[in-house]
Amino acid sequence: NQQGKQITPRGINSQLKRLARRYHIDPDTVYPHSFRHLYAKNFLAKFNDITLLADLLGHESIETTKIYLTQTSREQKELLDRLVTW
Repeated sequence: NQQGKQITPRGINSQLKRLARRYHIDPDTVYPHSFRHLYAKNFLAKFNDITLLADLLGHESIETTKIYLTQTSREQKELLDRLVTW
């Protein structure tokens, strides 16, 4: 941090909440883990390598990493809208 001390998980969470308020984002929806999840989803979309992602995230089992393969209902709808002309 600015004082040369180790950054704590609580400190990271506090900074995320502060930034969320600054940019008019609901602070109750912003968590450090949400950034990890976003990174994982973007990594899979770009590189499609779940084995490497599991290593990068420190997962011992690829089964844990499979949660990032699941698409939200919004993602499913967007995909269908691109595939089908209604």
